[in-house]
Amino acid sequence: MKKLSIFLITLLVFLVYQNTISQSIPYTKGRILISSDGNEHDHDDWAATPMSLALLAAKGLQDSLVLYTFSDHIWGSNIEKDNGREQMQKSAIEGKTIYNFKDSRFIEAVAKSDFAIISITKEINTSSKNNRLYIIAAGPMHLVGSAIARADANKLKFVRLISHSNWNNKHADKPYEWEEHSGWTLKEIKEQFESKGLRIDQIVDQNGGADYEGLKAPKELYKWIITTEIRQHSAKIVKQLDWLYERQLTCVKKGDFDPSDAGMIVYLLTGKEKTHPDDVKQIIENQEENQNE
Repeated sequence: MKKLSIFLITLLVFLVYQNTISQSIPYTKGRILISSDGNEHDHDDWAATPMSLALLAAKGLQDSLVLYTFSDHIWGSNIEKDNGREQMQKSAIEGKTIYNFKDSRFIEAVAKSDFAIISITKEINTSSKNNRLYIIAAGPMHLVGSAIARADANKLKFVRLISHSNWNNKHADKPYEWEEHSGWTLKEIKEQFESKGLRIDQIVDQNGGADYEGLKAPKELYKWIITTEIRQHSAKIVKQLDWLYERQLTCVKKGDFDPSDAGMIVYLLTGKEKTHPDDVKQIIENQEENQNE
């Protein structure tokens, strides 16, 4: 009886260990799904979407990004930012081509919200022990929350959700004065789905803090994009980096570039929460060979 108890305890520890390492941070394997806004309110996603794609491409993870739903402020566009929707189309669709995400699906959520939710739900339902899913939540939680609510609850234990922004976490139920909407918040997602196995990483704000820069940082800290020696490797890399820098210029805030949401990709790839533009530099300057082919 004692031997049986030791065996069962050992087996339980092994299974827990296997479950932990199979969906680990830093990322080793699995599918990646990103949902971002950028079509309304803050325009950081105009810069963060290109940066996120550049980081994934630098690691040769084009095939791992299965779905990118952009402009996921599905309640409307172009009020505070009169060209928000168009800017996100440029950042997402051009980025898909420039960084060779040829097999990744990109969906403009504000135009096809039901289709976007169904598509996320399908990715969740495809998940299994050997085919896990990371969701990078870079916009209001309603789109992702709606998909999680529709999904097979038995699949949630194979899903890991990453967020950094309290604004994104709460905005569905905190519309601005000129808006009228409600929807899923991160708090509601946690309350209803963590007990069913959904794993949620609420990392520190990637806009920076008292003891770390974050990715919202002075332009000078991104000058390497236009000076780095890897520009000598190929004309394709020059084109990519020129475009990346051009997209950073679309979101300048008091002298800072703001690709802050891309900090979640840095976290995914490295496990580092307190990020700095040098973390981006290191990943891009040490990109995988043949990642662009």
